[in-house]
Amino acid sequence: MHTHLGDVKAIEITELNEGLFNALYSLLSSKPVLELEEIILKLGVQDGKHILHYEKEIQKTELYVYRLLPGIGVPAPKILYADSSHTLINCDYFFMEKLTGDTWEHLKAHITPENEADLQRELGEYTAKLHSVKGDYFGYIKEDESYHYPSWREAFHAFIDRMVEDGIRDGVKLPYDAVYAALAPCWHLLDEVKTPSLVNFDMWSKNILLKKENGIYHIDGIIDHERAFYGDPVAEFISSQTICGKIEDAIYFREGYEKVHPFVFGENEKIRLKMYWVYVALLIGVEIYRYELEDREETMRRHSDMLLQALEALK
Repeated sequence: MHTHLGDVKAIEITELNEGLFNALYSLLSSKPVLELEEIILKLGVQDGKHILHYEKEIQKTELYVYRLLPGIGVPAPKILYADSSHTLINCDYFFMEKLTGDTWEHLKAHITPENEADLQRELGEYTAKLHSVKGDYFGYIKEDESYHYPSWREAFHAFIDRMVEDGIRDGVKLPYDAVYAALAPCWHLLDEVKTPSLVNFDMWSKNILLKKENGIYHIDGIIDHERAFYGDPVAEFISSQTICGKIEDAIYFREGYEKVHPFVFGENEKIRLKMYWVYVALLIGVEIYRYELEDREETMRRHSDMLLQALEALK
């Protein structure tokens, strides 16, 4: 803190351990930093640690998105300082504003049905604003241009290929041949996606912070953009459905989305969404390395079942 933020120090440090990938700390400052008494420190993965292909330089992706959000009207915490030099510690890290609200996940039992409808409209509008950002390539947002592709079909095929490669490398036993067999009749549908749109791909209730004003909750910030890519906006609805239910029936979400963009979700979009669910299920299975050994066998069984269900849904 002293090096980057001036003559201050942390007088209280609280570890926030919601996630499985990064280390996150709440720091109470000895004096305000840009009028903030509490700030967040987020540490990336240390040099040499085991990661998957798509997790390479993942914190730079998150910072890239955070810096875009103020210009498109999507609420997010302010970034105070970021360092990827690895000179003080052997990982990327950044300091950001600590928002005063709590997550949608933690607060959902306290939200009235009317407030829930309004929140889903807000989420739909912010999702559409995110999708309004267009890229020059398809694929994960990285400095390494080998992750960039001229078409969405090529980019998403590479998503699958790299995940399968990671799984085989790590000895994770999943039905990889069945994944390719299920996707084979569907690849051509990805050619319908002509323009690369910004997709968060992790916008579920634990990554949405709410704040109560005049007795009503509003979205105060959307966090954790590290898995973002330029691709098909339909892929976003994987996480949207965990909050709003089946996207074709999510009336309030769609109302908010249509304030910014037309909402198109026909038969081909339904199939593409199922393809992205296969990818999510594959990713969750392959990232088993994050879990403690005693949890791994049971977790692997659940994740294998999830992938099989996703493959069955695509038939």
